[in-house]
Amino acid sequence: MISFCCPSRGRPRLAKRLVDTATETQKGDTEFLFYLNDDDVNLEEYKDLLDEKHYTVGPNQSTCYSWNLMSEKAKHDVVMLMGDDVQVKTHNWDQLIVDEIKKYNDKILMVVPYDGRPKNKHLSNEPKLWPDEKLPAAHFAVHKNWINTLGFLAPVYFWHWHVDSYTQKVARKLNRCLYLPTVEFKAKKIIDDDAGKQIRRKFNIPERDQFVWTKVRDRILNADVKALKTFIESRTE
Repeated sequence: MISFCCPSRGRPRLAKRLVDTATETQKGDTEFLFYLNDDDVNLEEYKDLLDEKHYTVGPNQSTCYSWNLMSEKAKHDVVMLMGDDVQVKTHNWDQLIVDEIKKYNDKILMVVPYDGRPKNKHLSNEPKLWPDEKLPAAHFAVHKNWINTLGFLAPVYFWHWHVDSYTQKVARKLNRCLYLPTVEFKAKKIIDDDAGKQIRRKFNIPERDQFVWTKVRDRILNADVKALKTFIESRTE
């Protein structure tokens, strides 16, 4: 029903927990597409804990690139950009997400589950199209119509940061960003985050992605919005 795309490094037990909590609560058949690094000291533990069909092993690289490589392998029409720190808490979560996307003939919708953090006062307890400020969630689902129209799941301009911010801004401009609090994907910030630290140490990535964000958020982002609008209009003719 849904394909999870999830780069993971140094956290095999969290990856296993993601698989377990998703399969325990799913209605359909979740596809897990973990991208693992061949230089990860925990690689053998990943192999012990995960079914071989759930992972691909390759060089240490951009998280954004890994998300996109895994999305190209996805067999399901609905694809989720995931982190390995997620616990899926809601029963039939996959059906609830797919049902929202099916409400649109063109299937162009970004679905943002509740991520377990304390709810802000302005957040609704009911599903709501979200035209306002950024939602507090890093994980989202889109249909392959979205991916095929833009050519990516995660915007290819970035290495790691701003992926969710960019996608949400595109979706909000289309009035197609759906906050779905009835589905909880509990995520907890990892304090001792060796995976994140090794990304930060290489190539000045946070500053690099911030620079890219300021350059693409207007002209290129609007071009992506226009491409999706054109697709939506083509399906209503």
